Amino acid sequence: ALKQSGALQGSAMPSAGVDSGSVSSPTASTPTQAPQAGEDEAYENAVNLILKSREYDKAIPAFQSFISRFPNSGYAPNAHYWLGQLLFNKQQWSEASEQFNIVANRFTDSSKRPDALLKLGVIAERTGDSSTARQLFQQVVNDYPDSSAKRLAESRLNN
Repeated sequence: ALKQSGALQGSAMPSAGVDSGSVSSPTASTPTQAPQAGEDEAYENAVNLILKSREYDKAIPAFQSFISRFPNSGYAPNAHYWLGQLLFNKQQWSEASEQFNIVANRFTDSSKRPDALLKLGVIAERTGDSSTARQLFQQVVNDYPDSSAKRLAESRLNN
């Protein structure tokens, strides 16, 4: 049941200065391959550190461990996104960027791709690369016209 609801409440994760409307929350997808023994449990445990106990610092190594143990899991795109979001909230821009780039470039069919591109744009904006930020926001608008990330990207383009 938890894997189906990846939604974060507005106050569930500190947003490092981002209004809660722009904190996207990954929703878990059904794995595309049969889960390995322990895969479901490992993913669920990592997610529970965020959603249930709010132990964000413990969630980071839990997701890192999951990704190294199950790199081809159907949950991998979401695990990379969660990890990116946790690092983003700690303002670890380079590390967060790495995770969002994996979602955007390796998991091109992932439902988290528009959100990952949006986060990459926000990171570029915060690190002073406004040209790259605008490019990424425009890509979200063009490639994902029906996504919630599109509306957030448009609002950043209009600022």
